[in-house]
This record gives sequence, C-alpha cells and structure tokens, in this order.
Amino acid sequence: MDNGSRNGGLNRRDMLRLLGAGAVAAMLPGMMPEARGDAGGKDAPFDHAKGPGVIFVVGDGMPTGVVRAMHEIRTGVFGRKDSNLYARLRDAKSSIGYMATASLSSIVTDSAPASAAWSTGVHTVNHTLAALPDGRPLKTIFELLKPRGVACGLVTTTRVTHATPAAWVSHQLDRDKEDDIAAEMLAFKPDVLLGGGRKHFEAKHREDGRDLLAALAAAGCDVVTDRAGLLAAPAAVTPLVGLFSGSHLAYHVDRLNDSNLSGQPSLPEMTTAALRRLSKNPGGFLLQVEAGRIDHASHSNDAWSAIMDTIELDDTLGVINAYLRTNPRTLVIVTSDHGNSGWGVNGTGPEYNDATMALRSYRAGTSSFEAAIKRMKGGSVGDIQTILAEMSGFPISPADAEMVAQAMRPGYRSFPGDFIYQPDATIGRILADSQYPPHGAPTVRRGNVGFTSCNHTAEDQLLLVYGHRAKEQGLDRLVENTDLYGVLCRAFGVHHVNPTMTLAQARPFLLARTVDTESPRRHIA
Repeated sequence: MDNGSRNGGLNRRDMLRLLGAGAVAAMLPGMMPEARGDAGGKDAPFDHAKGPGVIFVVGDGMPTGVVRAMHEIRTGVFGRKDSNLYARLRDAKSSIGYMATASLSSIVTDSAPASAAWSTGVHTVNHTLAALPDGRPLKTIFELLKPRGVACGLVTTTRVTHATPAAWVSHQLDRDKEDDIAAEMLAFKPDVLLGGGRKHFEAKHREDGRDLLAALAAAGCDVVTDRAGLLAAPAAVTPLVGLFSGSHLAYHVDRLNDSNLSGQPSLPEMTTAALRRLSKNPGGFLLQVEAGRIDHASHSNDAWSAIMDTIELDDTLGVINAYLRTNPRTLVIVTSDHGNSGWGVNGTGPEYNDATMALRSYRAGTSSFEAAIKRMKGGSVGDIQTILAEMSGFPISPADAEMVAQAMRPGYRSFPGDFIYQPDATIGRILADSQYPPHGAPTVRRGNVGFTSCNHTAEDQLLLVYGHRAKEQGLDRLVENTDLYGVLCRAFGVHHVNPTMTLAQARPFLLARTVDTESPRRHIA
C-alpha cells in the first residue's frame, strides 16, 4: 500500500496528522515491529510500575464474528503479519476459555448486569447495575480495593456513565439514570476516568444544575476535555478525568476521516495516559478498558464501523503489550460482555470462493452509518444515493436509495425480523448485497456481513487471559461471567461475598417494572 492508498478513506500522512504515529502505525504495513502500535514501546514508553496491576479489556458486544473479521482486515488489507489479539491467542503462555453471559433474568443479557457480574460476582437482572432487584446495593470490586490503596480506573469510548463502566461504581436499578450515575462517579472519584458523556457532568444539561466537572476539579482531579489536554497532562498521582464528547466518542472510522473530530483521543491514547498515571500508585491498580462502540455499530448492522472499532481495540492491546514488557507483574483479561445481532461473515460467490474478497471490500468505507444518516436527514433520494455511495465506496442504485428513504420515514415497518434501528439495518442489508450469475463476474458486488437482528444475542464469549500468573486463574474452560470477580479479588488478596437472589425471588420486582421501549435507542445515541 503506497502513501496515497486508502485506509478507511485517509492516506498515511492524514492519519498520522490526526492521531499521531503511536495510535495509527499498527494499521500500516511495512513498518518495523518496534515502531508499530502493536506496540513496540518506542511510541509509548512506560516506566516501571510502583505496584502490581490488572487490566480488564472489554470489547462490548464483540462476538467472534467481528473478531475474525478484524483479523482478516488487519492482515489481508492493512498488511500486518498478525493482529495483536491473534498473536496472544496463539501464545502457549496465554489462557483461553469461554465465558457464559446470561443474566439473572434472561439468557440474553444487556451490558448492565453483564458488567455487574464482573464487578460484584452476582447475577442480577437486565437494566440493573450493581444492585439486586429489590434495591440492595452490591459491593463492587472498586469499592473493595480503593480503601486498600489500590488505584481504580475506567477508560471507554462510550459515555463514562454508560452501563459497562457504570457497573463498577453505580448501584442504580435503572442504567438510564446517567445524571445520577455521574453524581456517583463524583462521590467515588476514580483515579482515572476517561471517555465521553460530558453532558451528564455539565450544569447546563443537568436537571439539578450541578457543575460536576467543577466539583471534580475542586476535589483534586486533573480535568481535561480534549485530546491536546490529555496528551499534555503529566503522569501525576492525582486523579485524572477526561470527558471528550457530550455523548459517546465518535466511531474510530469517523475519527480517522473527519478532521473536525481531531479533538477526541483514540482508545490507545487514553489507555496509555491511564497506565502512565495508575502505575505511579504504590498499591497497584485495576483498570477497565472498554471498546464500547463495537456494540453500537453491531446494533446498527454497520459492519465496517464494528470492524474498525475492533481494530482500535487491537491497537490498544499493542499499548498493553508495551506496558507488559516493562511491567510483567500485570495480569490482562480480554473478553466481551455479550454477542450482538448475529454477526456473521457469510460465504459468498460460487462455492464461497469470493467470501474473502467480499469481506475485504468493506475497506472502501469512509464513515459510520451514524455520520452518514446525519447527512441524509432532510435530503432527497438523490442525496441519499450520493451519500451512501460516498460513505461505502459501493455503487448505489436509485432503488437502493429509495429503500433507505422509506426506512427514514415515520411509521416505517421494517422487513421481517427484529431490525429496530432504521434506516441503519436497511443500509446494512444493502451494503451486504452481492448477486452472482451462474457464470462470470457478479452483477452486484458488495460486502458479505449478515445480521440476524439489531439486538444482543446469547452466545458465550471468548475469554483470553495473559500476563502475570495467567495460567493459574482457572479460566481455560467454560466459566460463568461472575467467576471473573473472584479472579479480581484473588489478584489483590481481598475476600467479599455479595448477597444473591434467585429468579423466583426477583420475578415480582421484574413484573412491577415499567417497560421503556425507547431505552435501547438511547443507549447508542
């Protein structure tokens, strides 16, 4: 790939300008191993830590389908010999297992009880954070560790008040009460808190008018709100809070292609800043790092955005590799909280022999569905056709554009199946449409990632553990998600057993709930 080649729509110079060599080099072929974001530590040098550490990496809604697609794009398109994730999976020193994901209330979990299972060791019900359905709070691993002098950090590409980070701090029965969760973050004051969700901390957006950013600064936190501030922040022992967007951070593909988003840091950059600060703590640290927008892209049936955010997670593992070289007393856990949308790379073409090239064809994409749909609103069918062609790199027919226009109209009833995010799911189907005659080249040639819905799914998830004493954790088999809480407790020598409830005990509280049908849409907005 030469300097003018496209990588999600940008050439090398553009990407380096926007993200910096450390975050982007992992995506570029032909670079020496020590200079890549996999990461040879030259781009992200780390000092020796003052204490032990555990890094808990979450690919939210990251089923094995998108993991395999990421590896193919990383190696087959971007020219890498291996992905960081697959290199660890191949390593005999790694522990590889499988993790069950069901919540107390359902075989299909949402992120709130999934993350609470890790942070408390207890199965609770969907939509609930670290609490039982009757309202009893559950002690989280962060709450157990902080009084012992262990530093606690959260890094995410979603709002920091979103379910996965929130469940390590918050005891809300309703994960959507993000203003209240922000207040709980202030009360707990994590040693590192980096991501989006600034609106829940700003007085002008909060119903109570409280300025939580000012309160965090008054409490001794270093508060930053853009990438420049993050990169300039010294690796001090004081708490670091960085809120880089009103809501979620933009998708990785959009941050690569839109210079207006250059104020948002990458997940590797946030992770680097977090590790440099947390490693100063003599009592060690526990850091959760979440690539949260993989989940959102899959909800939208946006294959390329999901792949690119998984690549960003893989870049983050490169940063962690660099950290481990200096600090081998670090345990790393990589997993996902649940599946999403039946993510699958489908066999394409005669005897499936076009499947690889069909998957690689997504590389022409230059934006997420989220960004494209914002541009389409209020536009004509012709506008939609032009925007779809620009964002995907695929030819789009007037009939295709009309399908999307219909899906954007109020009252639209989607094609059969639970495809609730529209026009997203319609766009996903169009971009996965290839048509092959009995002989010769395809008459329509696009991608091949298929989705069964826009909803979470029930399959068990990959569990990768490596680093300090990884083989001793007993995770090289099928385990419950709650078992990871025990691993975290043992790593720091703490013992606490939270109360539990059975489904029969929880059912009356479930029946008393008011169902908010719009809640899932707000989670990805």
